Amino acid sequence: MITIAQKRFEHKITLGKDWRGTLIRKSFYSTKSKADAKRKAEKYRAQYELDLLCGGEAARPRVRFRDWAEVCLEKYKRPFVKGNSYTGTYLHPLRDHLMPTFGDAVLEDILPVHVQDYVNRMIKRYKPETIKKDVAVLAFIMEHAVENGYCKTNPVTKTIQLPRIERAEKRAYTQEEYNKVYEFCKKYPDGLSIMVLMETGISRSELLGLRWDDLDLETGTLFINQGLVSYKDANGQWVTESEGLKNSYRKRAIPIVDPELLRRLRAKPRRISYNPNYTEGHDTVVVDTGYVFHSPTGKPYQPNNWNNRVFLPFMKALHEAYPDIPQLSAHELRHTRATLWIAQGVSAFLTARLLGHSDTKMLMKIYDHTDEGTLRKVLEDAKMQG
Repeated sequence: MITIAQKRFEHKITLGKDWRGTLIRKSFYSTKSKADAKRKAEKYRAQYELDLLCGGEAARPRVRFRDWAEVCLEKYKRPFVKGNSYTGTYLHPLRDHLMPTFGDAVLEDILPVHVQDYVNRMIKRYKPETIKKDVAVLAFIMEHAVENGYCKTNPVTKTIQLPRIERAEKRAYTQEEYNKVYEFCKKYPDGLSIMVLMETGISRSELLGLRWDDLDLETGTLFINQGLVSYKDANGQWVTESEGLKNSYRKRAIPIVDPELLRRLRAKPRRISYNPNYTEGHDTVVVDTGYVFHSPTGKPYQPNNWNNRVFLPFMKALHEAYPDIPQLSAHELRHTRATLWIAQGVSAFLTARLLGHSDTKMLMKIYDHTDEGTLRKVLEDAKMQG
């Protein structure tokens, strides 16, 4: 028996343009007649246009997460944050974590349960801080998708359960430990940069961003105008640049009150020579150094390189000389400076100003870590003055 295939009639219609500007076209078929195919098409068009007017499903194009997410960050975030913040806080979490999970999903189809499932799986692999950052980026992307009509609601709701972040207690030197470490800095070949950290409370980024123009060695004043950061750009290439500061409060002047520190800064050469081939028998190159603390070739120090070549070797040598003194991070030296300032009677307001904080809230943790002996001495001194 021979079966004859029925003829199909086709009618195409254009419904408008999608979010990329591409024409939305749809075909309708009928085995009866071309007029019947056209009737089906016009019926669909009428419902489609009604949905558009009423905000129904047709009003929301079926956009996939991967097609929207990076476009969203490029338009709504990149122009307003620094390069390192954009790539580290937004772009890398998107590419490395969110895209493998949500990339092929249609924005409208992502539900809170999918977000919670993502969090539950990530808990087994990453720290709570990483997961919190991922969810914040996802919330930002989805919120702007809602505003642009690509989905009805943001699936990152208040009901999403995030892992609790356990803050590691910051360590700080006692005054006695501080004095020993500071004296050790004076004998250590690369100890000057660490002396500056300990005495001024500036961050590593601010230290490496210091230019000679930021120092008034006549009055003994250090001006914080920028910080040096390193990060991988959108193409995965390392970039080291000196940008502005996190906020206007970070721009500040700090008096240098230690005469020995001031003397050493004045004596530090601003012009250096080095052998570009690192071998004997070759001419050396002489360069002017724009940065106070720089690489052996006079260029800006990449923060991680400074940490590995200067700071960690210093801490190792310190531990060998004083095994009982803890090895702190550069940030914990900043915490030490703030703690000791407060213990010495510097007000919370002035301490916040010296650190570049907008208010004294951040200092509450410092008070929490002040030991009983320090608190007793402060109260006794206050009573004597009264």
